[in-house]
Formats: sequence, C-alpha cells, structure tokens
Amino acid sequence: MSEAFIPIKVNPEIKEQPENIEALRRYKVTGYPTIVFTSSDGGMISQQVGFITPTDFAPVIEAAKEKEKIFVAQLTELEKMPDDPKLNAQVALTYFERMQPEKALPFSEKAVELDPKNSTGLIPNLHNELGLAYATKGETTQDAEEVAMYFEKAIVHFKTVVDKYPKSDVNELAQYYLGVTYALKQDYDSAISVLEKLVHHTSDDIIRRNTETMLTQVKELAEGK
Repeated sequence: MSEAFIPIKVNPEIKEQPENIEALRRYKVTGYPTIVFTSSDGGMISQQVGFITPTDFAPVIEAAKEKEKIFVAQLTELEKMPDDPKLNAQVALTYFERMQPEKALPFSEKAVELDPKNSTGLIPNLHNELGLAYATKGETTQDAEEVAMYFEKAIVHFKTVVDKYPKSDVNELAQYYLGVTYALKQDYDSAISVLEKLVHHTSDDIIRRNTETMLTQVKELAEGK
C-alpha cells in the first residue's frame, strides 16, 4: 500500500458534479473547510476540520503520515502471521475507521473466529462496527428484502455485544445502536424497551442525553404509526 496522500478537493456549491456529493457522503464531511487525507485505495487516513495556519498544518500532515506508516506496518506483519487474532482485529478496525467496511469484513470474521474468548479485548468493538456497517447498508439500500436482511444482521451483532460482553466498555453503545436499529426497522416496541432500560442505568451523561432524545423521537413515531 502506498503511503502517498491523495488530495480530495470538492466545491459543495457545484451541484452538477455528483462526485462532490459522493465524497462528502463517503468521508462524512459536515463542515467547511475540511481536509481529508486518503490512501491510494481511497481509505480515509484522517480529517482536519476548520481553518488551520500553514505552521499548524505541518504537524497534522506528519500525524497522518505516521498513522499510515503504522497501518502499513500492521498489514506487513499480518502477511507474516495471517492467523494472529489481534492483528486481524486491528486491521479490521482500521479499515472501519477508514470508511472501508468491505475491506474490514474478512479480517473481522477471521478475528472473531480466532478469538472466541475475546483475549484481545477487541471483539466487542468489531461486533459494534459490523453492526453499524450493516445498519448503514440497511438505511441506504432500496430493495425491501435486503433492507430487512441488513437490519437483522446489525441487530445480531449489537445483541452479541449486549448479551455476551456485559462488561465491555462499548456495551452501552451497543444498547443504544440496538435501540436505534429497531427504530429504523420500525419495531418501535423493541426500540422503546431497549432505550428505556439504557436510559435508567447508564452512568454516561452523553449516552443518557442521546438516549433520551432518541427515546422521545421513537415514542412520537410509535404514536403516529
């Protein structure tokens, strides 16, 4: 994999260029200016949001280069030790971070298979990322049968974290994502059940606020169905 950066430059005002919209969607750009550092295969290495002076920008470039260097080293090491569960998990999580879920999938599956007892401590994170990837596919797919399939896959991964890894630091996030996915699936009763349970026991203020907001929205949807 090349360490060269590929510049992404789009003008959001030019609506006639669909590649602009695709770049904004793919790299989740929400503000301007945003500088995205990508690899030669289109993976997002890092993002710099907002104006930054040339002096302050140099360390940002170096940090992106170092991040890519570490990932390249992991890939090289994985070629030597293809059955190492931690390396498979690390590579998978990096691909998810780089907005490349299709590349993350085989490494995720292998890591889960190689590490059934979660000795790496990374398996719950992988299940969460897989759940998010499938839920996103469900939101963006048009075919009704595929939508249902992707949401069900997402639910399986989130429930795995909730049920199998109760002490994981991403367990409450998984509960939140599970509730949201049920809502997207229009299974409002299940969504409300999960979110009400979470809002009453979470000690995380951010998760509580987000859950309260989501719970209100889901209840409104349930009343209007």
